[in-house]
Amino acid sequence: MSKITVLDPSTASKIAAGEVIERPAGVLKELLENAVDAGATAINIDIEGAGKELIRINDNGCGMDEQDLELSVRRHATSKICSFEDLAHLHTFGFRGEALFSVAAVSRMSISSCTAGGQGHRLELSGGEIICRAPAPAMPGTTVEIRDLFFNTPARRKFLKSDSYERACLLKVAEESALANCRVGYRVRISGREIYNLPAQTGPQETAVRARAREILGGPVTESLVYKNFDDCGLQLFLTPPDKLVAVRDFQMIFINRRPIESKTIQQAIYKALQNVRPKDRHPAFLVYLTLEPGEFDVNIHPQKREVRFVDENKIFRLILNSAGETAFGNARPVAAAPVIPAVDLSLSARPAAQQLFQPKLAPAAPPVAPQPPQEPQATHVQDIFKPAGTPRFMVRETEDPVAYEARRPEPEPLPAPAGPAWYVGPYHYLGQLQRSYLLFENPEGLVLIDQHAAQERVLFEKYMDAFEKRDIKVQELMFPIQVDLTPSNAESLMSWAPWLKTAGFELTRFSPRTVQVKTMPYVVRFKEDDMKRFVESLAAVVGDPAKSTETLKRKMVAMLACKKAVKAHDSMTAAEAEALLENMKNCKDGMHCPHGRACIAQLHIREIGKLFGR
Repeated sequence: MSKITVLDPSTASKIAAGEVIERPAGVLKELLENAVDAGATAINIDIEGAGKELIRINDNGCGMDEQDLELSVRRHATSKICSFEDLAHLHTFGFRGEALFSVAAVSRMSISSCTAGGQGHRLELSGGEIICRAPAPAMPGTTVEIRDLFFNTPARRKFLKSDSYERACLLKVAEESALANCRVGYRVRISGREIYNLPAQTGPQETAVRARAREILGGPVTESLVYKNFDDCGLQLFLTPPDKLVAVRDFQMIFINRRPIESKTIQQAIYKALQNVRPKDRHPAFLVYLTLEPGEFDVNIHPQKREVRFVDENKIFRLILNSAGETAFGNARPVAAAPVIPAVDLSLSARPAAQQLFQPKLAPAAPPVAPQPPQEPQATHVQDIFKPAGTPRFMVRETEDPVAYEARRPEPEPLPAPAGPAWYVGPYHYLGQLQRSYLLFENPEGLVLIDQHAAQERVLFEKYMDAFEKRDIKVQELMFPIQVDLTPSNAESLMSWAPWLKTAGFELTRFSPRTVQVKTMPYVVRFKEDDMKRFVESLAAVVGDPAKSTETLKRKMVAMLACKKAVKAHDSMTAAEAEALLENMKNCKDGMHCPHGRACIAQLHIREIGKLFGR
């Protein structure tokens, strides 16, 4: 008996649907793309039950007559291609004729449509089978209603996330589509509550995008974006300049031929352009619009067509790299930001070519008469002299025999056993601050450098984590709740964690679709209003899937709290504060690393200092 069987049409259609429809947001994406391809200038979206109960899309596009309506829900039926060769010239959002078929296979669908001047027609389907044909109002356009999504595939419905998370995904799809198609009006309602009412934009592209982005990304981010238009690949780039970088990656969107996509090539090119001026905890916000010939990229390497592959990846990388530099800096050249771990340049060696990107040519500087702003130290062959404190390392002159040197070296006096962790080799004598970012100490082994921000991050992280572990969190009620504006999709994600956050001392409530209110905070934190807003914005960007481990979220949240409260680079510290910080580091479980894994402390041995001077 044969082991291979041909699946019945019902089973095959459900499996095929899984390639296109993963969650309610996938349904919305397919229906929005169909509406835009139909030439709609106004789209209404209604959602109930996080998309599981109802997704309704109404558009004023070209509509379909009775015959096309029947064909639209059949497998492999499409108006977009006639032959395989057409794929290389496709200017619409896709060629999958089975989008409506796939959605209908896992839902109860009704679809009404009418062409201009024609008669309206309606189909009702259940599990992909047509169960009713009827006339419909003669209103040009198409209305698709999806009810009881995954009613016949309970396993897929079971693995959907919380309603808040699914609503966040739905809103994210609507936001991306609205930013990709600024000439189209969007109205979005969830459970009868209006979330977005975005009129169709007219006028120049920059004006249209800014008006749309202001409603979705918010005013502050939108106003900070610098716009530049390039002829190559129809590139239109909106990018935050170096002094307007943001704390989260949520405001990064890429569109190719009005399709929202993800591209590591483009993202890395922008980060590369800003590498010399971007602090590690800040990120660019950007909107990238590209217009390419269909044969220059492939969107079908990913089932949901989120990722693309370019025919010439290097060309796109170079284009974005150079364009981002020109947009961010204009004719000016950037001043490099101070790095997290400093490098010492005693040899005056030249900066590597990769670090000269967008750097000005500077004339030899006269000796400074006043403290100067921090500059990025130049790389050098002696950069490796820094190592974590407590790591043994023996260096001798390169021209001297190590055995002979060891024989004549005086025997060191034994040091008292350190009262602390292995890296702690005291006593320490405070020398001062370097560029108001690094604390300098002398100890028996030589020179010790401490990153003041990273060190205090570690101290506060362990303090806060200990309080959360012990559930010893004293709550401070705010006299006036702090309102934080987010994108509606981020607000939904954040509110899905509201019950857990309350146990951590943060009581959040919804004020509007895009605004949350903070009513309490842990007493140990005591944020100022601006600090609290930045913390909530960062938290909203990382909460993501509410099904993830609360331990993971707790660690991320406490690390962010510590980061926001810690002393910053370029902040002044007194000798007493510096010495107290070192003492607190000694009492930490891991005083050598910040919560993000970066080094807090480095030791430069006296022998290594001597070698620099040829001693």
